[in-house]
Amino acid sequence: MSNGRVVAVIPARGGSVSIPRKNIKPLAGRPLIDWVIKPALDSAVFAEVWVSTDDDEIATIAQQCGAHVHRRAAETATATASTESALMDFVAAHPDYDILCLIQATSPLIIPQDFIDGLEKLHSANADSLVTAVRAHRFMWAVDSSTGTANAKNYDPLRRPRRQDWDGELIENGAFYMTKKEVLERERCRLGGRIALHEMAEHTLTELDSAVDWQIVNNMVETDGYWPVGVSPPKPLVVAESVVAVPVRLTLAVGVLAAATTGALAYLAARRP
Repeated sequence: MSNGRVVAVIPARGGSVSIPRKNIKPLAGRPLIDWVIKPALDSAVFAEVWVSTDDDEIATIAQQCGAHVHRRAAETATATASTESALMDFVAAHPDYDILCLIQATSPLIIPQDFIDGLEKLHSANADSLVTAVRAHRFMWAVDSSTGTANAKNYDPLRRPRRQDWDGELIENGAFYMTKKEVLERERCRLGGRIALHEMAEHTLTELDSAVDWQIVNNMVETDGYWPVGVSPPKPLVVAESVVAVPVRLTLAVGVLAAATTGALAYLAARRP
């Protein structure tokens, strides 16, 4: 089956607010956008991979990472502009596609196989568009603002299911979306018509939208991120023994280990009994 012409676009504006210069901020030694450009290229799914940006530095780095660059209109790169506005701006300039794949740089744990499987799912489901999601076993609640009463949204607290007896919830993780041309141009939205879903690994749930997210993902990319051929994870820092050979006094307490050095630093860690 022919896939038609499948094109990928990665929106990456320069004015990130929550994490300044987020799209090119180094993550484990690589610019953030490289973490989605490389798996997109290596999947061999796409005829072209583009970065849509209003920023000169992002444009330069995107090209260095192997992507084409689309200079997006200023009105599509404001803090209030929708991602859909950036998509429509892109396809107006590059109409030669059958399926458009929106890839979000804030999901750096994508691997090439995700794009391969996602496109296969789109076709096998005879779908018009595709969303990615992660299965999470989480109980969700809502609080009535007028009464303060809490209510379970997805389970009965009186019949609390075991994890192994429950399929969990499929939560949109925002990694990528695929949309056929006819649907995108008709709906002007990334999702429409018959929608298929590609389920991704649980660790891909986190999106980089805050400093806390960044800390979480930074600790995950070494083992769960995609490392292209010839690129290796950074080696852990090895400190010479002579550097750390300072007087240390260790005191054991119940459930707590306290380590005090000759300076004014103390480290406390809770320990299971």
